[in-house]
Amino acid sequence: MIKKKLVFPVLLLLILAPLKSVNSQVKFKKDSNPFVKHLYTADPSAHVFNNRLYVYTSHDENDAAYFDMLDWHVFSSDNLVDWDDHGAIFSIDDIACAKKWAWAPDCIERNGTYYFYYPVERTKIGVAISDSPIGPFKDAIGKPLIDNTGQVEKIGPEPIDPAILIDNGQAYMFFGCRELRAVKLQDNMTELDGDISTVKINGIENDKENFGGFYGEGPWVFKRKDTFYFIYSNGWGKESTLVYATSKKPLGPYDFKGEVMDPVDSWTSHGSIVEYNSKWYIFYHNMNLSGDNYRRSICFDEITFAEDGSINRLVFPKKKKGKQK
Repeated sequence: MIKKKLVFPVLLLLILAPLKSVNSQVKFKKDSNPFVKHLYTADPSAHVFNNRLYVYTSHDENDAAYFDMLDWHVFSSDNLVDWDDHGAIFSIDDIACAKKWAWAPDCIERNGTYYFYYPVERTKIGVAISDSPIGPFKDAIGKPLIDNTGQVEKIGPEPIDPAILIDNGQAYMFFGCRELRAVKLQDNMTELDGDISTVKINGIENDKENFGGFYGEGPWVFKRKDTFYFIYSNGWGKESTLVYATSKKPLGPYDFKGEVMDPVDSWTSHGSIVEYNSKWYIFYHNMNLSGDNYRRSICFDEITFAEDGSINRLVFPKKKKGKQK
C-alpha cells in the first residue's frame, strides 16, 4: 500500500521538476513610468533585434535588503506600449563559477547567435549564448571571461557592468566600477582579443563623486552618425545621475560633455540609449514604486539631440507640492 501511495507524488514531482527552468511570460502595457510594475527590475540594457526592441535587466528581489539579485529578465515590444516579460532567461543557478550577485548585464547578436554578458560576485564577467534573444541561455565557456583574482591592477578593482559594442566588425567590451576598462573581443565573442586597456575621459580630472564627469559605473556606448557616445553614472547618491562623453574612436579618448538627465530618486543610476523607429530612447531605473534603493524599477523616455550632436538633457516634471494654507 505504501508503494502505491508514493507512485502519484513521485510522478508529479518528475513532471513538475523541469518547469523550474521554463520561462513564464507576462504580457502588460506601458501606462506610465516605471513601465514594469509586476516585479522589481534595474540596469536596463536596450537593443533592437529584427525590428523588435528588447530590454535586458537585473532583478531585485521583493524582500531585498541589498543587491542580492539571483537572475536576469528580458522584456520586449514592437510598439513600446504592449510588452512581454519573457521571464528569467539566466540565473546564478546556471553558473558554475559564482554563487551570488547577478548584476547589470548586456546582450548582443552576432551571426545569428545572441551573447549575454553578465557580472557576478563583483569580480567576474561571464558570457552565455542562445539562438534566441529571449533565451534560454547557457554558459558558453564554463569559466569567467574576465576575473580580477590576482589581477586587480590589470583588470580593475571591480569588473562589473559589461557593455558591448560592435563597430566595423570589431567587438568591444567596456566594464568597471570607479575605474573604466575596455578590451576587444575575438570574432567568436567568447575570447578576449588583446590586452585590457584603461579608457581616458578628458575634462573630468578634478571631478569628485556625484559631481561633473566623475566616472562611477554603468558604462554604455553607442554610435550616432560618426560619433561614439559614452554614457555612465557619475556616482551614488541623490545628486548623482547619468552623464556622457563623446569621441570619434570607440576606445577614445573621450571628451566629457555633461548630464544626460535629471537625477533619479535612487542611490544608483544605470541606463542605456537606443534608436528605435527613427526615434531615440533612454532606459533607466528609479525607486518610485518601492521607495527602497534595493528594489528598483525600469523606465524609459524619448530623448533628442541638438544640431551640434549634443544630447538635450532629459528634465523630469517638478513634483507638485501640496496646497498651502
